[in-house]
Amino acid sequence: MSGRVWVLVARRDFWVRLRERSFLVSTLINLLVLSVLIVLRAVSGGGTPTFDLAVVGESPVAERVAASDRAFGMDLELVPFDDPAAAQAALADGEVDAVLDGGSLTGLHTVAPQLVQGVQAAAVSLRIEERIQALGGGADDVAFVGNAAPVEVGVLSPGDPNRDQNGGIAFIVVILLYGQLFGYGVWVASGVIEEKASRVVEILLATIRARQLMAGKILGIGVLGLLQLAFIASFAITLGLATGAIELPGSAISAAAIAIGYFILGFAFYASLFAVAGSLVTRMEELQNALVPINLFIFVSFFISIGALADPDGTLVTIASVLPGSSALTMPVRIVMGAATPAQIALSLVLSIGATALLIPASGRLYAGAVLRTGARVKLRDAWRAAA
Repeated sequence: MSGRVWVLVARRDFWVRLRERSFLVSTLINLLVLSVLIVLRAVSGGGTPTFDLAVVGESPVAERVAASDRAFGMDLELVPFDDPAAAQAALADGEVDAVLDGGSLTGLHTVAPQLVQGVQAAAVSLRIEERIQALGGGADDVAFVGNAAPVEVGVLSPGDPNRDQNGGIAFIVVILLYGQLFGYGVWVASGVIEEKASRVVEILLATIRARQLMAGKILGIGVLGLLQLAFIASFAITLGLATGAIELPGSAISAAAIAIGYFILGFAFYASLFAVAGSLVTRMEELQNALVPINLFIFVSFFISIGALADPDGTLVTIASVLPGSSALTMPVRIVMGAATPAQIALSLVLSIGATALLIPASGRLYAGAVLRTGARVKLRDAWRAAA
């Protein structure tokens, strides 16, 4: 009978939370925040910048830079003008980004670095060709000078060519995991307090053990959180692909799978702590104080995981990625960024699973010793002794 009641507890918490307005609001907020972040990334970092260059008269420089514009990280469109005044007027009206008139390149307020570099390089190469030809050199000499590579460039350990793209995906993963772990952990704690305040827990404990009640609550809310995470991740991938913020479907899909896997590990770890914190107090007003140590640990882990986006191989980041609790937020970033080694991933999983396996029964004992006590906040030592 207790096994069936345990399943009923999980089912009850799942449907109760699913029907709450706060669930719908949190889902919409997550979708809105992710939409803004993805669209901003697509606008700021997606695609190659395009410039319209007004060219007065014939200009071999403009033709040469237009032929190799991609080498300078831009798309260049030449707009011919016969009259310098008309070209300047077009620049003032915002119709073009710059004006090339003979040996002068003019912008309205500034000239884009890519455009300056392209025009300067084209002008220099043309002057070199003219001088070589003036000295009697032929086409082979011009080609030799123009294509010479006096220094061989290489790297000892080639980096991931998709590092920037993976960094954007990892940032989305961090935001999702932080919001889900914190939000659903609070739901577990508040659910415990609601049952204590309404005396429902006394009825439930007449047919089921306290540890089973805690496990059922964590399972029910955890499954809901997992489904919401999968839905939000699918939305983020779809929007990222549609806007061009994410160019590699394989990276996005694997990142979503990693996020879901580490959410399961992280939620099992933190939800046990949140359940204990909820059982120690009786009123919602007291919950914030009880959650301070847990919230602080999650926030520090989140802060470290954000730092991992810039330096995934840092010492602090590497240590945090294998430690239980903090690994739920930090290791997914290092995996997506391609910085985590198989040994580090394996160690992270072993420590997380082992720590959770030890934490759940210990949390269950604290929960059992505190969940029926009302009034003043229960001390951990008293809760432990009461369940002996």
